[in-house]
This record gives sequence, structure tokens and C-alpha cells, in this order.
Amino acid sequence: MIKEENMDMVAEIRNMILDLCKGKSWDWRPHIEGVVKYSKLLAKKLGADEEICEISAWLHDIIKLKDSEQAEHHIKGSEEAVRILNGYGYPKERIERIKHCILTHSSDRDNIPDSKEAKIVASADALSLLDNFLNLSYFVYNIKKYSVEEGRKELIKRYKAYCRKLEFVPEAKEIAKPKYEAVKLILGK
Repeated sequence: MIKEENMDMVAEIRNMILDLCKGKSWDWRPHIEGVVKYSKLLAKKLGADEEICEISAWLHDIIKLKDSEQAEHHIKGSEEAVRILNGYGYPKERIERIKHCILTHSSDRDNIPDSKEAKIVASADALSLLDNFLNLSYFVYNIKKYSVEEGRKELIKRYKAYCRKLEFVPEAKEIAKPKYEAVKLILGK
């Protein structure tokens, strides 16, 4: 649960992120909101810090929203989150925890989540991508312009990477199981 003194800050961050979602070639809003939804659900279920999870979820792809071609979005995004949260005077220790969540939410093998909250945000990211199969397919075929077979291979590769993140939180893996099975069935894998 968000502490009352931080509710305005979280609402401002939410509004900023949703504004950044507008006018993009890929519809980011369902993905971002999905990560927030699953982060809150898993945090509550696992007794994690809900505020850390929610703020991290809102900010996890901020660099992609600002610059879709940005490489290493998890690294630069964690730095951007620090800048934003420092601007609110948010406690440094909590900023470091959020920074870790954002830095490790990707499937980057060099940045492995080691806190409960970071594992939750990484898993929530994967769950949201499973929910948004059509958006990701649109991205692969209409934006990246893959052929049908190239796109199928790309989607399989991406979903395998996403689902590796579910290993961190067995409860997330359980939620994902029927969705991942459906994706595999559709992709013929």
C-alpha cells in the first residue's frame, strides 16, 4: 500500500508515464498498467513492499517511453528513476531499492534481481507481456516488419526470455502457465 504522504507523488508519476504512452507507434499503456497490476498483486500476495513495487512498475520502461530506440533501457531507466525520485525528496534508501528493481527487471543476465520486490517487478513485466500478445505481435510484424516466419521465431525467442523471469516468483509462474501454453500453441512451439 502506498503511504499517504506519497500518494500525490505516485499519482504524478502515474500521470507522467501515461502521458508518455500517448502517440507512440506501439501501445505502451496496456503493458505498463499490466506491470503495475501484477506488481501490486504479487507484492500483496508475497508480503513485499507494495509501494516499492508499484513505483518501480510505473517507472520500469521510462527510457523506452522517452526514446524507443534507447539501448540498455534498464540501466538508463534506473538512473532516470533516481533523478525523478530525488526531485520529490523520496528517501535515498527507498530510491536505491527502486533503482535495483528497474535495473534488474529486464532479462539482462548481468543484472539479476536479488530482492523480493525486484523479483516481483521482473515477473510482473513478463506477465504483462503474456497478457499483451497482440500488442507484441503488432510490434514485431508492423513496426519491425518481420516476415511471418521471422516474426514467429522472434516472438518465440522473446517469450522464452520473458518466461525465464518467472522463475524468480513461483506464484507468477503459476499465473503465467495457461497464458504461456496458449502463446506456445499459437506460435506452434
